Amino acid sequence: MGKSFDIIVVGGGLAGVEASFVGAKLGMNVCLVTTCADSIGRMSCNPAVGGLAKSRVVREVDAMGGVIGIAADRTAIQYRVLNRKKGPAVQATRCQNDRKQYEKAVREIIMNVERLTVVEGSAYSILSEGRKVFGIRLNSGEELYAKAVILATGTFLGGKIFIGHDEFPGGRIDEAPQEELTKSLRKLGLRILRFKTGTPPRIKRSTVDFSRVTIQHGEDDVVPFSIDTERVLPKDEQEPCFITYTTPETHKLILENIKLSALYGGKIVGVGPRYCPSIEVKVKNFPHHPKHIVFLEPEGRGVNEMYPNGVSNSLPAEIQLAMLRTIPGLENVEMTRPGYAVEYDVVEPVQISHSLMAREVDGLFFAGQIMGTSGYEEAAGLGVIAGINASFWIMGRSPLILTRDKSYIAVMIDDLVTRGADEPYRLLTGRAEFKLLLREDNAWLSIYESIPHDLLEKISGERFLVMKEWYEKMIKTMEFIKNTYVKRDEAKKLGVEQGTPLSKYCRRPDAKWDLLEKIYPEIADLMPQPKRTLAIELKYAGYIEHQRREAEKLRKVETMTIPEDLEFDGIGLRREAAEKFARFRPKTIGQAMRIPGITPSDVAVLVAVLKKLFHVKHKP
Repeated sequence: MGKSFDIIVVGGGLAGVEASFVGAKLGMNVCLVTTCADSIGRMSCNPAVGGLAKSRVVREVDAMGGVIGIAADRTAIQYRVLNRKKGPAVQATRCQNDRKQYEKAVREIIMNVERLTVVEGSAYSILSEGRKVFGIRLNSGEELYAKAVILATGTFLGGKIFIGHDEFPGGRIDEAPQEELTKSLRKLGLRILRFKTGTPPRIKRSTVDFSRVTIQHGEDDVVPFSIDTERVLPKDEQEPCFITYTTPETHKLILENIKLSALYGGKIVGVGPRYCPSIEVKVKNFPHHPKHIVFLEPEGRGVNEMYPNGVSNSLPAEIQLAMLRTIPGLENVEMTRPGYAVEYDVVEPVQISHSLMAREVDGLFFAGQIMGTSGYEEAAGLGVIAGINASFWIMGRSPLILTRDKSYIAVMIDDLVTRGADEPYRLLTGRAEFKLLLREDNAWLSIYESIPHDLLEKISGERFLVMKEWYEKMIKTMEFIKNTYVKRDEAKKLGVEQGTPLSKYCRRPDAKWDLLEKIYPEIADLMPQPKRTLAIELKYAGYIEHQRREAEKLRKVETMTIPEDLEFDGIGLRREAAEKFARFRPKTIGQAMRIPGITPSDVAVLVAVLKKLFHVKHKP
């Protein structure tokens, strides 16, 4: 008889780690199945966390007690703020990490968690009875039983690696894939897609000519990712990155050998990422660009290896080396390993509900790249929600469903399960309707206001108490500012007229918070993170309030429920709309309006039908 658990998580990457961690904190007995315990938390691609929209997700996960933010801060070797000169809605923190230290930090965090057991092995099949799962079978033949299973297989599900014309099984270089699990998913009736991603070669740092590249220093005027992090890494302790560019010679070499690439040689059938294309795609599709940027990123402190971000490819190894040597600063470079493409299986995400459980298979949850996403941050966001909702499903509680105006995780989940993914999904600020409400500075505030506090305290522990203190002090300070008018002596110091509302001064572009704190001791008690949030909330108060009103209007329509037995034929809809509604079975108007190909007029017809049905049902 096999061992029994509440939840089995398959996969020890960033999604599996978050799912396991939060499940255990909710009192579940969790089994994390991974092919190698030493690879738990491993960064498969570039050793960096954050970026546009992604930094907000890291902070959302951190506010929910997750691992990625604190691990990133503990192992950061450089910080930068992207779009610093632009508005707060698109500013984003990014940190470079020490690859080996990052996975070590993750293991240290989760390996001593109560109720979390790590089992080394490879999942062979899913055990199910009817449309309900009850465990998994390992390649060894051992069976593990559970009330819920979370699949977080990354690129390992049917993974195949390509380097030129060479191909071999693998989810990551030198790591075997899970080849049989896809068959099990198909037997459960799930449709499978084939996606592709890639990674660049790694190079010896000692062979780079740094006189030929541009140095990119870090910054210390940043806010760390985690609420738990007390010390920001000083600038003089940060490692520099470097910038160089491809050349016409680089492009000529790639085009001359492009048929030797697995991508253009007919080997790869999977769809690659639109927003992080390989160098072959960039050269082929954008011939008018004379050069493409290449970031030379350190793999860690004191490590003689660098990550040339921007030249991922699937060319033969010898061509890769020749290509690298056409780039300034890399003329005599040596490779430590070639880049490669990896093709893997994905479960078509429209078959998954907002809770991240399969719509037609009870107890089977998904997180990370198996849902069609691309990126560490997306994986972590899905992982924490899958862990919470698998636990809730076992408890008999309603799932946690965040809203699009409160969370980028919610934007991602809603996009995936209603629109699907025909290519690897990457979070972008442009995917959100209300970007000003989804800033990286107020992630903690959104989570604090969105999640029931009994749950939030369980999963985030001390972080909840910190957020509670931040919130109470921020609200008190905001009320003080809104109800205060500048007196004569204060007006001179601030450069405004006597009687000016203090909130009006805070909206000025040249408002100085440090000066305010000297004049008004009542507002000097805020920590940096809530202070940053308050300053932005006051400065952009009119715009933020407008977006909140728009979000509330949309929510009233979006939350209108659609009866499960509603027949879409014969109610005045276009044939295409009726067919798509019947296929996707949206539960709300919000889900219906985000189905690809659905027009505003289709939604208007559906709303009118629902209002009529509601009126008839409640007619006296």
